[in-house]
Amino acid sequence: MTQLQEEPRSHGSGRPRPLTRRFVAVLSCCLVGIAAVSACGDGDGSGEAESATSTSSTPTTVVTSSEPATDTPLEADTTPSEPTYTEESEADEDPYATDPETESGDEGISEDTSGVPHGEWNGTAQVTVDFADPGCAADSRSYALPATLIIDEPVGTEGNSFHLSWASDDQTADGAFGVTSAQSGTDTVDGESVEIAYWSLSDDGDGSFSGQLTDTAAAAGASLNLLFVPKPLFQCGTYTSFPYGMNTDTTIEGSITDGSASVTLSGTTVDGTRSFRVEWS
Repeated sequence: MTQLQEEPRSHGSGRPRPLTRRFVAVLSCCLVGIAAVSACGDGDGSGEAESATSTSSTPTTVVTSSEPATDTPLEADTTPSEPTYTEESEADEDPYATDPETESGDEGISEDTSGVPHGEWNGTAQVTVDFADPGCAADSRSYALPATLIIDEPVGTEGNSFHLSWASDDQTADGAFGVTSAQSGTDTVDGESVEIAYWSLSDDGDGSFSGQLTDTAAAAGASLNLLFVPKPLFQCGTYTSFPYGMNTDTTIEGSITDGSASVTLSGTTVDGTRSFRVEWS
């Protein structure tokens, strides 16, 4: 072991002492070492430091290269796609197309199920009445009255294939008459709907028809099939027009076309005192 020997102190020489010089030398070495370590860790003079920097930049390059992959779907979403066309079926070509079968008629009008044309006809009816009141001589009267015939759809629950109405235009004159096949109304007592079928009618499908009075409705006070003929106010004198109900032996027949009508009504009154015949041709 080397022992340090203290040199003789020299006062006034101006040269530093050996211990002081060593301390300064050690301190200088420490500072140089610290500087070297700092240079190795943070400095640019080492090849390893450059390699570490290059290696750490590799992820940056990878991240940068992944940006196009992220942008690709965005570009695809913003690019307008080409329009596609589908062939429409014939049923979809015109949603407002009308079936040819429905173009020929008005909606809501029911089809005529009978062979009798529907409509209104006007003409002159020839009325003949034969009567013989008890204790009086037989008599006969004839009248010519304007009349209207209407053929229409059945009313209410009428069982006929068509509704018939035939009447003189003036219902107060001598010889006036009125025929209706059915009537629909409302009961004034309970408000219920009421239908009365007076006639049973049939047709041959070619415009000809016939029928018979089946209900006079006299008991219900709803007689609408009436004949207005003279009735004496006292025996065998002073006759005045009076409504007589038609009896159930009354019949009707006729033939109707779009331009003309031929109808005959014949029968007796309910009391059996009058027989009548109404012709229109």
